[in-house]
Amino acid sequence: MKKQIYFTILLVAILAMIGITSCNDGDEEGRKVTGYKEYTLTVASVKLPGVLTSSGKYVLSDVYAVKNEQSTDWEAHGSIGKFEYEEGYEYQIRISETNYLDYSMGDPAWTEYELLEVISKKRKDSENLPPHFIPDWYFEQSCPYINPEFAYAIEADKKEDIENDLNTDATYKFGGLRYYICFTGIRKWFLLDADMHTIDKGTLITRNKDITELPDTYKLLPPESKITSYGEFYFVKGDDMGDSVMQYDAFIYAQNRSRGFAPAPQIVDIWPYKDLTAYYQNKYPEANVKAVVIRYMVEKL
Repeated sequence: MKKQIYFTILLVAILAMIGITSCNDGDEEGRKVTGYKEYTLTVASVKLPGVLTSSGKYVLSDVYAVKNEQSTDWEAHGSIGKFEYEEGYEYQIRISETNYLDYSMGDPAWTEYELLEVISKKRKDSENLPPHFIPDWYFEQSCPYINPEFAYAIEADKKEDIENDLNTDATYKFGGLRYYICFTGIRKWFLLDADMHTIDKGTLITRNKDITELPDTYKLLPPESKITSYGEFYFVKGDDMGDSVMQYDAFIYAQNRSRGFAPAPQIVDIWPYKDLTAYYQNKYPEANVKAVVIRYMVEKL
């Protein structure tokens, strides 16, 4: 009997020790470093739009343009810890790259980059930079574009010249190019040709509007869906509306029925509008122009 009790106690002790060891092993295996290296990068004087991954999703963001010691081509690079970047300077820096693995995390494998040394910092404009680091598939899957086939409404005694102008002026159809609008992450616009080459790009600034701020002429050409909010799009080259390439009023239908501009998955329909009444009154004073309105549609891909 005593021997049986002894073995029972011994077994419990062994199991307890195994449990403690297992817990310790689990702690040690919580986060593993699976790789480490150091290298030197050249960092360009401006950041460029690029696509990063976050929790399994693709997000548009401004990223570093970098070149390593063996390359002549600029590549996209995300966050670098402890790097206090200042635009307008080209840097040569040394960084560390550490790879981690932790199965308790939602994304078990990840990489962190950290500044080790700033080797040089020179005020200059970096050369031979690409317009962005956005792959073609991202435009096609995540960025809607303005359909250049617009509708129009005219109220005038003589419509023929105005109609001919609208139908033959290539600028109304963006010269055969496409304006892509990226709403997810940073808001950007890109003017691309048929081969997806970037002709122009900039920032999309949006603001809310009340229906009372919109011209009455828009009633001649109502949108082809119900509307939940109104706004304004400014396609700017810099960071303010004073540097605008083009501007449209916008009629918006959003699934969540919230006012204003929501991320792309929530927006169902966007109808950009332009009142050209004053322009054509000046261009054709004899036509007795009362109203000229054009309407586009933002196409979902």
